[in-house]
Amino acid sequence: MLSNILYYIIYTSSVLIYGIGINRAVVYSEKPDHLMIKGIKLVLTVEATSVLSFLVTRSLLIPANVTEMYPFVAVLIYTAIAVFIEAIIRITARISTAEFGISFMYVILALNESTTIAECAINSVIFSASFFLLIPLLYAINRRIQISRHTKDVENQSLLFISIAIIMIILLVWNVTWLNPGVFK
Repeated sequence: MLSNILYYIIYTSSVLIYGIGINRAVVYSEKPDHLMIKGIKLVLTVEATSVLSFLVTRSLLIPANVTEMYPFVAVLIYTAIAVFIEAIIRITARISTAEFGISFMYVILALNESTTIAECAINSVIFSASFFLLIPLLYAINRRIQISRHTKDVENQSLLFISIAIIMIILLVWNVTWLNPGVFK
């Protein structure tokens, strides 16, 4: 279980490897307003949606041999849960945390990467956490770029994306499956 957590948070971070939410993470790192509320909403929405979608898929779609419908079912469940949580947040905190793409992609990723309901629940939390654990790193890189910038020729965004690409390469450099002798046969 611990190896699964470390694997999905560090090595195959949903942001760095799958690319889910890179743009949003960059935006949040530049202006981290209400980040805690957005994080809680993301975790709750992804967790509830992935667990309920997993249960519906296992109990209804697999016995009926219509497993191709699980993304549609997940969209329906996600919409109901996201609207409910968004309404609660708007009433209590008076801010908008509406977003669809990142949360739903984490739900689909959690459903695809899980074989049990416990694994689905843990993976959905891990994927959401990996997104919010990357934001302080991006904030630090962005601050460092702003401090060391001497010219106005290059924008901060491009340097930040280049830094993200370098981090992605560093994470994957030890994967030497291409050195396997069976690859060239």
